[in-house]
Amino acid sequence: MNKLMVAVSLWMLGGMAWAESGPACLYTPADLSAALGHTPQEGVASKDGLGMQLCRYVGKDSPNRKFSVRIKTKCDQQRFEIHAKTMQSISGKANKPLSGIGDGAYFSPGGTAAMRLGAQCVELSGLRVGAKRVLTEADAGQLLSLAATRLGK
Repeated sequence: MNKLMVAVSLWMLGGMAWAESGPACLYTPADLSAALGHTPQEGVASKDGLGMQLCRYVGKDSPNRKFSVRIKTKCDQQRFEIHAKTMQSISGKANKPLSGIGDGAYFSPGGTAAMRLGAQCVELSGLRVGAKRVLTEADAGQLLSLAATRLGK
């Protein structure tokens, strides 16, 4: 079995336990414009295939620029670490820890960032595809910190 299949399998196993979620549209288009280098449309809330809250943002002038936020509940340290290892395996690049954000956070140069806040995790996806500029650790940290504030943590 190749590394990608193993990584996706681990991610799915960790994700199946997260069925309850909170509101995922944590950002306004203005919140995202500086980090993404463009102003997206308002976020559209939905649930993913596992029932987790999801919010998708699409570029106003470029529908191929997509960014999403997923909130997972029942997210303990072990599940958070499995997710981080999975993202690192997929990208082939080392995750960069982000200190002082939630109960743990990281930025993956492959295009994701995530943090754990007590029993929930917030995952930002599409940081590379959804942006018109290269996002930095600082950008990811600012977005995650804002999410933590909006979630009341």
